[in-house]
Amino acid sequence: MRSKLVSAALSGLICLGLGTASVGLAADPPKAKVTYQDHVAPVFRSRCGSCHNPDKQKGGLNLDTYGTAMQGGGSGKVIEPGDPEGSTLLMLVSHKEEPHMPPKSPKIPDAEIELIRQWIEGGALESSGSVATAKAKPKFEFKLDPASLGKPAGTPAMPEDLSTEPFVPQARPSAVVAMAASPWAPLVAVAGHKQVLLYRTTDSHLVGVLPFPEGLIYVLKFSRNGDLLLAGGGRGGQSGLAVAWDVKKGNRVFEVGKEYDIVLAADISPDHGQVVLGGPSKVVRVYNTADGSLAFEMRKHTEWITAAEFSPDGVLLATGDRNNGLVVWESQTGREFHDLRGHATFITDVSWRLDSNVLASSSEDGTVRLWEMENGGNIKTIGAHGGGVTSVRFAKDGRFLTTGRDRAVRLWDANGNKQRDFEPFGDLALEAVMAHDDSKVIAADWSGEIRVWSAKDGRRLANLAVNPAPLASRLQQASQALAAAQGEADSLSRQIAPFQNAVSAAGAAVASAQGKVAAAAQAAGKSASLVHQLDQVRKGKLAAAQEARATLRAAEQLASETAATQAAADAALGRSAPAEKAATEAVTAAKTTTAKALLEATAQDKALAAAAASLENAATPEAAAQAAAELSRRAAKAVESVQALAAAGARQASARQALAQTTAARAAAPQAAAHARALARAAALAVPAARDCVHRADQETAAAEQALADARTALQTATTHLAAVKTEWEQATAAKTAAEKALAEKRTLLDAALARVQALKAEAEALAVEKKRADAARGGLASTARPGS
Repeated sequence: MRSKLVSAALSGLICLGLGTASVGLAADPPKAKVTYQDHVAPVFRSRCGSCHNPDKQKGGLNLDTYGTAMQGGGSGKVIEPGDPEGSTLLMLVSHKEEPHMPPKSPKIPDAEIELIRQWIEGGALESSGSVATAKAKPKFEFKLDPASLGKPAGTPAMPEDLSTEPFVPQARPSAVVAMAASPWAPLVAVAGHKQVLLYRTTDSHLVGVLPFPEGLIYVLKFSRNGDLLLAGGGRGGQSGLAVAWDVKKGNRVFEVGKEYDIVLAADISPDHGQVVLGGPSKVVRVYNTADGSLAFEMRKHTEWITAAEFSPDGVLLATGDRNNGLVVWESQTGREFHDLRGHATFITDVSWRLDSNVLASSSEDGTVRLWEMENGGNIKTIGAHGGGVTSVRFAKDGRFLTTGRDRAVRLWDANGNKQRDFEPFGDLALEAVMAHDDSKVIAADWSGEIRVWSAKDGRRLANLAVNPAPLASRLQQASQALAAAQGEADSLSRQIAPFQNAVSAAGAAVASAQGKVAAAAQAAGKSASLVHQLDQVRKGKLAAAQEARATLRAAEQLASETAATQAAADAALGRSAPAEKAATEAVTAAKTTTAKALLEATAQDKALAAAAASLENAATPEAAAQAAAELSRRAAKAVESVQALAAAGARQASARQALAQTTAARAAAPQAAAHARALARAAALAVPAARDCVHRADQETAAAEQALADARTALQTATTHLAAVKTEWEQATAAKTAAEKALAEKRTLLDAALARVQALKAEAEALAVEKKRADAARGGLASTARPGS
């Protein structure tokens, strides 16, 4: 949006083109008059002539002649004689304001800027013969420093000692067609008959009445910093204007517009420099607040102007009419920015979101539309109220309020989803605003009823009067209400003691129950500890019993094994003598066999020798052959006899070894048998002892289990008792809580009554002071008038 706006603004404001020619200036500025003809015209022709000449009047500005330069362009005057800082042309070329001129170029030389400044400061003279005219100074410095826009640096403005005497007392309330809330202070302004009523939203007290004798008020707007309050209105078919008051002092600081019909729409720019007006004339007019002059006007609308509001950043201006026309303008030039089409009929209200990027519009067609400013697109359409929407207003957090002909007031979140319906009015709902901290909603209807609700939960907090009674009546009412409130407070104060006694008694019951709970918890803790200890003992006894049984089983197994060993030893002892005899006989037989084998081997050796001799002595081949055959046979026999001898020797050795073993075994058998008998006797003795251990372990385990069972029973009893005393404590605590609640409620009533007493006392005192001041003023006027009567 900003890029589009800047490009549009550049075309509507001054365009200073860079020329190639250089303007010759004296080294020292002349002390004589600085005039248009002699000094400034050459600068304008050199720097500005390409854009602002008679043929090409960019932005409607022609700087070629003195008259056209002083006339200004489409956005109004750009030169204010005697006021360099207030001259738009100088601010733009010196780059103190945007858009900087020349566009997209460096600043023109400082010497030339200084020359233009001296010329304006000297009265913007045409020639050396011209005489400077004094510039009319504004009565009030309205324009703010852009850096200070928004929340004020100090305390937000609140009325200080303003009169609350109705300017026009009314017997009956009238429709509330205009309402506004200060953006930073707890203050709401309500349009009454020829007067504005200022209410403090923290306590709903009337804190000021601002007269508007010019007629009916149709629009109220606080300035963005809350210092000023703007009202627009007048008399239908006769006159209309806008008036601004200083919120603190209540005095009028300016009046703008001399319309020939009522003002239906108005707003003040964020910097206080402009006021926009609209009404039945179908013309949107923007005035300068400094001198009340008309800055520019827009004639696009085809029906009555019904809504107007500057964007919070002061860049744009939105206006709507009763023929569905909705237009966004550049606020500084009046050039059209967006023509927003979508509503079917009467535009009833417009409101900007705080970031100036979203505009909300309401219409008699029953919808609220949200528009984005980058392209002017309709980003959401909400069917807000059947029969027509009468108002829409953004809160600072992005939520917004609507009212409608269906008598409803609704709060919507920032996305356009309904958050809450407030209590419906008895007539058409006309206006709704959010308090400065977004905590309260103030709304009004056609019958003149004004309600204050909590924005959080929708509770009705108070009602405001559109027709407050005269000061004397309100003082009397406040005094009567004070007496009644004091009586109520005294009565409530007397009722406090029984509730305090009930709380004390309940507290004592809770303390007693807490003591019982502590004792029961301690007993239960001890029981639980004992159960844990006995359970550990039981587990130990069980382990001991299991170990005793394992020992018994081991003893029984050992006894069995030693008995078997004894039997084996006895059997071995019985077999040892026969075994030794058999071994001896085997040794004898082996010896005999060995001897025979030796004899056979010797005989074979002799036969072998004889065969060898025969072979050696053989005389013939046949005899040699026979001798060789015999030698071979005898050699085989010799081998066999040797082998038989070796086998017999081995058997003899084996028999001798077996004899030695059986002899050793026979010798050891008695000792082994005796040892086995000793082991068997010892194992047999261990078994009864192990059985006795098992019996004792079983008895101890049974005793431990019985003790554990008894402890668990005691623990159950202690736990049951603890639950009972806890129930008693909970009941006592609940009774104490109920007593404290009852006391708190009674104290709340008492505090509210005392606060009401203080508020009524303060109100009565303030009204008394105000009445005394008013009576004194009237007395002074009477004494002043009496001598001349």
